Amino acid sequence: MTYIHAVNIGLAAAVICGIAAEYLYDRSLKAAFWWMLTFVALMLHSVASVAAPLVFTEPVSGFIAFAFSIMAISCLNVGIAQYFGSRVPWRLIDVVLVIAVVVNFVAGMTFPQSMVASSTAALLLAGAQASGIAILLGTKRGRRDRVFATILVLSTLNFASRPFIEAFAPQGGAIAMHVNNTLVMIALANLLMLRLATRLLKDMKGQSETDSLSGLFNRHGFQVAVNGARKLSQSVNPASLIICDLDHFKSINDEHGHYAGDRVIAAFGRLVRAGARDGDICGRVGGEEFCVYLHNSDARSARLFAEWLRVAFSSTSYPEIDGNTRFTASFGVTQVDSDESIEAAYMRADKALYRAKREGRNCVRSVGEAAELSGISFSPRPAG
Repeated sequence: MTYIHAVNIGLAAAVICGIAAEYLYDRSLKAAFWWMLTFVALMLHSVASVAAPLVFTEPVSGFIAFAFSIMAISCLNVGIAQYFGSRVPWRLIDVVLVIAVVVNFVAGMTFPQSMVASSTAALLLAGAQASGIAILLGTKRGRRDRVFATILVLSTLNFASRPFIEAFAPQGGAIAMHVNNTLVMIALANLLMLRLATRLLKDMKGQSETDSLSGLFNRHGFQVAVNGARKLSQSVNPASLIICDLDHFKSINDEHGHYAGDRVIAAFGRLVRAGARDGDICGRVGGEEFCVYLHNSDARSARLFAEWLRVAFSSTSYPEIDGNTRFTASFGVTQVDSDESIEAAYMRADKALYRAKREGRNCVRSVGEAAELSGISFSPRPAG
């Protein structure tokens, strides 16, 4: 039995180190913090199972070990809610924790070293684990979450089966239970580590495809996102592509400094994000060049969006530069048919952009007469 507890202590220590490293890398992974506490409590449970009987008599030693077990399950449940972005049901977790501690203490003091006390402890742990299943089922789950639910169900059944195992196999029942606990612990450790590692890799991939200054996709991320969206799209409706270029951006850096240039790019990125719909793909594909892919949008709708963006940007003030200073941008718009390549559409939009620059900048130009918005224009609100 001592050997099994030693294995559990070593396993828990290794998992704690792994999860702690992930948490230190990204402090926003709050679930990692609570799952780290889960294995701290499990390690302390194994330590208490070995050391507590040397210091305390039953039922105190058994109660100490139980307390660490119920704390581990409570921390696990908090982590589940936080990992899946749900509100943590603190009241449920606190009520389950208090009831479990009180009932186990009363049962241990009333029926010390008996089947009643051990069965009560096992069923209380099963109930606490079942509350974790309820929390998981109340979240937005993906296909891989079935594995998570399966492990939680197995853990619950493992605790609930303890009275039957001890009743029918009194000699080897305790050893069987500890072996089962170790196996479930190993499965849970692997799952949690994999979950956190997957989340970190996804975040790192997102960071590698995001332009930190504008908050939009960089060129690579934009291309990947657009290609992926076009492959998944089942709509026969056309999409549209907008290419925009900040006018005289080099002079902004030369006259106001690179800090000012960065503020202008950041401001334009905020406007793009504010105006884009869910599903639209926005990117900064060059120093001062931006692209917006509008799904289910014809050229007329895209032209309207570009006009709004042009006016909003030309009306933006920059207190850190000069409250009266304004900057402008030029736009090229084209419609993207479902059966053509995005490269062909990009070349058309680029031609429209250069047409806008030739015709005085701070304007929107489209490809083809059918795409023009004849008679419709927008003007910025006068400053002040």
